[in-house]
Amino acid sequence: MKILREDRAVGWIVFVFALSQLAAMGWDLPGSYGWENDGIAPRDFFAGIAINLTPGQGHRYPLFHNLVLGVLSLPVLLPAALRADDWTLPSLMEQILTTPTMTGVSIVAKLLGLSMACVSIVVVARIARRTVSMQAGRWAAIWAATSLSFAYYGRVSNLDGPYLMWTVVAMDRLLTVAETRRPKDYLVFGLLAGAAVATKDQAYAGFVLPGLVYLVLLPARHDRPFGPLRPHYRNVALAAFSGAFSLGLLGGGLFNPSGFAARFVELTGGASHDWMTYERSVAGVAKNVADIFVAQEPFFWPWAVVALCWLGVVLVLAGESEGGIRSRTFRLLPLCAGMSSLLFFTLVVARCEHRFLLPFGFWLSYYGGVGSAAILSRTARKTPAIRQLAHATFALLACVAAAHSLQVHLTQRADARNEVVAYLDTLPRGTVVETYHLLVHLPQFDTSDASPYRLQRVSRRPIPERNPLVGALEIDEPFGEVSRRRPDVLVVPEYTAREFLPPELEPGEAAPAVLADNFGDRDAQSFFRAILDDALDGYEVVRVAEPRLPAWATALGLQPVQVHASVGNRQLILRRSAP
Repeated sequence: MKILREDRAVGWIVFVFALSQLAAMGWDLPGSYGWENDGIAPRDFFAGIAINLTPGQGHRYPLFHNLVLGVLSLPVLLPAALRADDWTLPSLMEQILTTPTMTGVSIVAKLLGLSMACVSIVVVARIARRTVSMQAGRWAAIWAATSLSFAYYGRVSNLDGPYLMWTVVAMDRLLTVAETRRPKDYLVFGLLAGAAVATKDQAYAGFVLPGLVYLVLLPARHDRPFGPLRPHYRNVALAAFSGAFSLGLLGGGLFNPSGFAARFVELTGGASHDWMTYERSVAGVAKNVADIFVAQEPFFWPWAVVALCWLGVVLVLAGESEGGIRSRTFRLLPLCAGMSSLLFFTLVVARCEHRFLLPFGFWLSYYGGVGSAAILSRTARKTPAIRQLAHATFALLACVAAAHSLQVHLTQRADARNEVVAYLDTLPRGTVVETYHLLVHLPQFDTSDASPYRLQRVSRRPIPERNPLVGALEIDEPFGEVSRRRPDVLVVPEYTAREFLPPELEPGEAAPAVLADNFGDRDAQSFFRAILDDALDGYEVVRVAEPRLPAWATALGLQPVQVHASVGNRQLILRRSAP
């Protein structure tokens, strides 16, 4: 790639990043369903394509990335479909939802996400190289690659990494727009911005401030009147039109306008309001902002690196960054994009989780590059001993940041669900195992004929809306009727249990409205509370499985981490004690 030839050192950084990601992405494989909360693989992309193209219906995610994954997965899906007895939906599902086929789709999805994460690193390094220096670009790449949230979302099937890539590429083009004001660049920027929003709608937030400042206001300062309209405003209109066309085409709106409108109504309504975890009040916003500030360390890097990134912000604001080849205005674009994402999405939906802060943290890595280059440039004029000490210190800091990010990798490898699987394999033949609710929290059960146990899943969601657990008996009845069902073993994800228990809230926090039905289900509350307290009548907790990091990692101070109800959660195993 031409962009890699601009600085081969960045290519090596990306190569090491990719190797580390490949070592971590087999976390939930093999399996017929994924553990990535809100990921689109291996199953959800089917609905993402079908619903987006069904008149009047809208899926929670746009069409674009679902369709890309579907096309790339055809070499895996077509052989499975050809093995079906006929082309009816039940026959196709029987073949396609098997573990080998779904594992293949997951691998395709994760490799696609990894490729896009690598592009993001390369381009943020290029932005730093264009606006500051080659050294700043290299360190921006290092800090991006070691960010915990970015590393996790760079190896899963969630849409957060892909939409970030399109956003980053669009911002690189926006620099060119503000610098050259060529109509071609306006057109390309619009297409890229549309692709980002067509990947995941929340991408819009990252373009609000940059679009206003760098697309509209900044170029207009240098334009001259020409006829009834300035050429600049014609170019802005061109960017807006190309962006709308790209979004309509890739997002599915041109094929299903009524469904696109229905999805927009849902996204601006229940899909955002029902999941808020902070009040819509001054206290709620203050608590949200405070949590975002504190989250920089567990979500991104150790505080030393976070401080280095904000030092870079201060240097840019003061106009003192070293080695610059562009004005301070251009160096403020990443901050503008990161703050825009926070102001126009994260605070609007009142959330504070890894993926909602992902763009903000990624753009901070640019300023980590600025701060690193500024310090190292100053030490370059010092004695050799000081220069060597400075480089050694930054190398050590990079290793500490990488170890910080490694925590989520090690937590995935030590997932508690693997311990549950090993336990279930020791059960006597004919044992009845019961589990509950969403697949994303469950172990990869063995439902083959060779399995020593028979599996049943209890859920209060109507059966047609469920993601089927192939090979299990699906039961739709109160959880508390376990004494009538009389399973031998219960497998209960702790996160599933806590979804039915009202949380203890601090001032400014709010319980998600979408869980109101759960919190009002007295049967479920009594059932799951008894399990967590080891007080369920007729059953006793025989094992609490939790992620356990290797001894060497614990000795280094590394600890298991939790990411969006997917990583780091415990599993409870109960056995029937009554005859």
